[in-house]
Amino acid sequence: MDEIQRTQGAWVVSDEQLQSELRVSITAVVVPAYRSFLGRFAQHFTAGRQTEKYIKLSADDLEGIIEELFEGSAGSMSRRRN
Repeated sequence: MDEIQRTQGAWVVSDEQLQSELRVSITAVVVPAYRSFLGRFAQHFTAGRQTEKYIKLSADDLEGIIEELFEGSAGSMSRRRN
């Protein structure tokens, strides 16, 4: 996801309606799949087993990142995470 943010975070879609439609479409596909992944493998990612090494984002964090795409604001996304 970090590389996607770096690459696509600088992309700009100036048409607000298209920007919104892209975000909705991406969110509708990616977030449910990620939630399903987290649910299926939750028992394998327990506290104390370096979970944060493998699972860096919650589904809500991922959704927030998608909501910031296509504004050309890669720098603001990096600052938000740190």
